Amino acid sequence: MSWKNRLILNGVKLLARPRPAPRGPEKILLIATTALGDTLWATPALAALKKEFPAARLTVLTSPVGKDLLLHNPNIDKLIELREPLFFRFLPLLSLLKNEGFDTALIFHASQRMVLPLCALSGIPRIIGTFGINKGLDALLTDAVLPEKEHEIERRFRLIERLGAKRGSPELAYYLQPEEKLSLPKEKPLVAFHAGSKEPFRRWPPSHFAAVGKELEKRFRCKIYLTGSPSERPILEEIRRHLPSASIEDHFPSVRNLAAFLNEMDLVLSNDTGPFHLACALKRPVIGIYVSTDPNLCGPYKAPTASILTRPRTCTPCLKRSCRDPFCFLQIGPEEAIELCSQKLSPL
Repeated sequence: MSWKNRLILNGVKLLARPRPAPRGPEKILLIATTALGDTLWATPALAALKKEFPAARLTVLTSPVGKDLLLHNPNIDKLIELREPLFFRFLPLLSLLKNEGFDTALIFHASQRMVLPLCALSGIPRIIGTFGINKGLDALLTDAVLPEKEHEIERRFRLIERLGAKRGSPELAYYLQPEEKLSLPKEKPLVAFHAGSKEPFRRWPPSHFAAVGKELEKRFRCKIYLTGSPSERPILEEIRRHLPSASIEDHFPSVRNLAAFLNEMDLVLSNDTGPFHLACALKRPVIGIYVSTDPNLCGPYKAPTASILTRPRTCTPCLKRSCRDPFCFLQIGPEEAIELCSQKLSPL
């Protein structure tokens, strides 16, 4: 065990004063402080939990992106935003959690080391999480659920089962409000390509996206949009060099603006990244490209509007974040994507 974890565990053991747990859950804190996709994977478990315990108060501790994603979700009673760096906000957040008087915490996913100690120090008597993914701080869990090779949505279902809740529908949920919806011109099919991702090892070649776009324009006279963030602009510009008719959309003030835009699309073609899962939650026709990541663990799960293009990894083990040339993606050519896109666009 690292000295850092030993110091944290000893400090929590010295300072934590857990309250007695009630007979049943009354005030539940759910932790989902990571990325867009990870947060959306919590929505099926949230719905099942609220159905099982309708009188319980469900609060979600989440990131700024997560707060945007979960806004207007009817299964959530309160959202608490966790902003980085946590070190400077730890004590005010600890005070807030203590005052809320939670009886249960469910650790769906947290990338910050101090989130689990935060729950323990706030006096929450029951802390449920998956063993082995808590940065060496599993000892702070009161209920450690052993990991299995399963989709992330199922992992979250197993956590709520420990609390006595039954599994529900695995479909992702996103609640776009009527006033947020856009009305883009619909004279032709609208197609979005999301060619970026946080990590380069998840990216299909930009030249392949361009080749798909050219053929779809020829077959369906569709309008191609290239979505991304400002940091992904070079990728989008590279595609547009080969596909000059495409429009770049890389300035979305919030994830809700991105959702409103994707909601207008007749098709989304994307790498394995957050906007792909957002399109799934919006029930849009969507195709995801998976090679370096396992779609059985983090792909679309029982999503009726989603399809994937996938091949086995070429490197064992996969270099993941150390990889700067994901040649494994060359196993999937533009022709395969063109045919799958055409199948989804043909009924229009």
